[in-house]
Amino acid sequence: MRMRMVGGALLAIVVMGASRAPDVRVVVIVNSANRTSTMRREQVAKIFLRQLATWEGGAEILPVDQIERSSARIAFARDVQLETVKALKVYWQQRIFSGDESPPPERVTDSDVLTYVRSNSGAIGYVLEGTDLGTGVKALVVTETARDATAVSTHS
Repeated sequence: MRMRMVGGALLAIVVMGASRAPDVRVVVIVNSANRTSTMRREQVAKIFLRQLATWEGGAEILPVDQIERSSARIAFARDVQLETVKALKVYWQQRIFSGDESPPPERVTDSDVLTYVRSNSGAIGYVLEGTDLGTGVKALVVTETARDATAVSTHS
């Protein structure tokens, strides 16, 4: 019995480590028509919580997430939102139950996210680092603090 518990504990540690995707990184992207080139991490996180709704100039921000089990989503939640995907799911369940906003739409693959962002001038999304962005999409520089990272309205 003791060996099974030890084996079970080891398995749990391996699965948790794998689900954290420690070596996976993402690139935050916007439509190439968007004038924004730099944003603070906190701003990006607020956009995906729908706490910031408009770009500077008044255009609607259209965030797009990846599906919960994707390594990109896990890395984005960890590195940008400073949360787990599970915690964010609870956040959205509470918001939906209280009649507030719904979460951003989800896409299955990096390619699907690129298509969405390419097709919507106000869109923002993320893909795995190293993904070919192609045309119509550009990467944002995401920083902890930046003087010129003011491309979103602070009013939602």
